[in-house]
Amino acid sequence: MTVQIKIQSAVVGLLALLLALAAPAVAQTPDPEAVVEAFLAARGDGHAWVEETEVPTLNAKGAAVVRVLERAERQGLRPSDYTLPAVDTPDALDREVGRALLRYLTDLQAGRIAPKKADPDLYVFRREVDGLALLEAVHAAPETAKAMADLAPGNPIYRRLRRLLLDYRALAKAGGWPAVPEGPTLKPGMTDPRVSAVRHRLAATADLTPVPGASDLYDPALESAVRQFQRRHGLDSDGAVGAKTVAAMNVPVENRIRQIVLNMERFRWMPDDFGDDHVFVNMAGFELDYVVGGVSRLTMRVIIGRPYRETPIFSDRIRYLEFNPTWSVPAKIAAEDLLPKIKKDPSYLTSGGYELYAGYQNDAPRIDPATVNWSSIPKGRFPYRLRQAPGEKNALGQVKFMFPNQFDVYLHDTPARDLFAKSVRNFSSGCIRLQKPITLSEVMLAADGQDPAQVRKILDSKKTTRVNLKTPVAVHLTYLTAWIGEGGTAEFRDDIYGRDPLLAKALGLR
Repeated sequence: MTVQIKIQSAVVGLLALLLALAAPAVAQTPDPEAVVEAFLAARGDGHAWVEETEVPTLNAKGAAVVRVLERAERQGLRPSDYTLPAVDTPDALDREVGRALLRYLTDLQAGRIAPKKADPDLYVFRREVDGLALLEAVHAAPETAKAMADLAPGNPIYRRLRRLLLDYRALAKAGGWPAVPEGPTLKPGMTDPRVSAVRHRLAATADLTPVPGASDLYDPALESAVRQFQRRHGLDSDGAVGAKTVAAMNVPVENRIRQIVLNMERFRWMPDDFGDDHVFVNMAGFELDYVVGGVSRLTMRVIIGRPYRETPIFSDRIRYLEFNPTWSVPAKIAAEDLLPKIKKDPSYLTSGGYELYAGYQNDAPRIDPATVNWSSIPKGRFPYRLRQAPGEKNALGQVKFMFPNQFDVYLHDTPARDLFAKSVRNFSSGCIRLQKPITLSEVMLAADGQDPAQVRKILDSKKTTRVNLKTPVAVHLTYLTAWIGEGGTAEFRDDIYGRDPLLAKALGLR
């Protein structure tokens, strides 16, 4: 009877899996129950994770799986999600181990939730996993725990975050760090009782090597440590311990741990391989990194979208560069941003190099802005088309990097160079402004096998010129509020778009 039941179960499981796999391409990942049943069916009369006895007992592989599941917090996951229920037969235990393992491996590789369930404004997607192949890989491996660890995301940033999580949990176990009392700004050379609290706080995160018997004098060694802490947290590294620096120092270690866990989840939504050549933009860090052949070649500051015009999160490929670009002003920007300026200063369009057209048709006639009664145009409405000619005042600067997408977002130069000096840089209407756009264009063209010297010639010509890349370059617009920086420094940033609470709520984190 037992053999007959197992055979029927195997047939049902295989049929369910085949039906799931035969579903249309838009269907969801195959039902986990069908995957587990198909995996167990392939074992025939044997068990995968339990001993061949009447009493439900884990075998060596099953015990190794359960040990890893019990330590799921090491991967930023929740062990309680993979707890095995009490069962009274070997078959039931075999099935429960398979279910827990499949859920763990799926969560590990693809994330616990779909991105859009956490935040509808995310345009990244939970990757699909081959659950049956994952179960088979773990079962076939000579070292079960190692096989499970190897199935974690391979991206080096994720792996460094995992180490950071262990370090900060150890800090939490040791009591975290002391709070720094609020008060007047502390500056180098001052003597103040609060200096001691700053020393202890920075020593906790290894920003400062503690010195026995240190005084309350704000000395050069402490100043250097404060500046490093400020850089790690995206603050102005002025060495002054003001309100913002004290607030960053006083974020509890538990909050930082949650921040790390949230960013590990974000990395599970991303590909392990960003591409040998790629552009990586971290919007929360206001920074771009251009990688060529797996090595970082250029890093720069960026300006991203305002809170009400957030730069979207997605990946694409840069296909061409446009030098001396014109700017066709989007209708929303014309109505909301430019119209008030035009009403205030009728010469705004002429002095800014804008051309005004009667409509968006290609043959729409050009209009003299001086002939328009701007005061009669209602707020939020702009019945004309604006085009800004190339030049020093052009909002796109001298070059833009194009990866055509549904959001009409791209990377570009800007004449507003002073904004890069600010520590928080969310001033754009959605596109990403670059600190070193000309250098990026030269390095990118050289990596593409083209002559970078053409850049200066094209710019000098003042003519709008498109240069196609022979090999499109992957571009990843991401949002990380915690990561490991160059040299192994733990980097944290403010959540400028308020995305962390949304993700924390979706994951059930407090």
